[in-house]
Amino acid sequence: MGRKITVVKAKKLQKKWWDTRLIVTTNGGEHEDTCQFFYTVEELLTYLEEVKTKSIQQGIDNPGINIWFGAYDATETEPSLATVFLAPTKRVKSDDPDKEYEDVANDEIEPFNGTTGLWPPGEY
Repeated sequence: MGRKITVVKAKKLQKKWWDTRLIVTTNGGEHEDTCQFFYTVEELLTYLEEVKTKSIQQGIDNPGINIWFGAYDATETEPSLATVFLAPTKRVKSDDPDKEYEDVANDEIEPFNGTTGLWPPGEY
């Protein structure tokens, strides 16, 4: 289960990402890619309410959300830039004897994308 963290901890986590993962997102190339994505609270609430409503209609009582990294196709003028999308999950009985349940993708509800990132990229 997620938990709130301090701003100091958040800045430390983001700096560690910046120091250890930035080369991966740029493939060692010259262009910089964003590592921050923005949604309004209203956009998130609307999408989460949709997931909750559709999940209830499907008989799912404990839906979740996975946040996935993705990348757009490169064009002649733009490099392949990063994005994130939210994908609904559902809890199902696990085949793993060590787990009672596991969360899997709920492909009956469309994922949510369309965010913009901080440009130029910066640190938190």
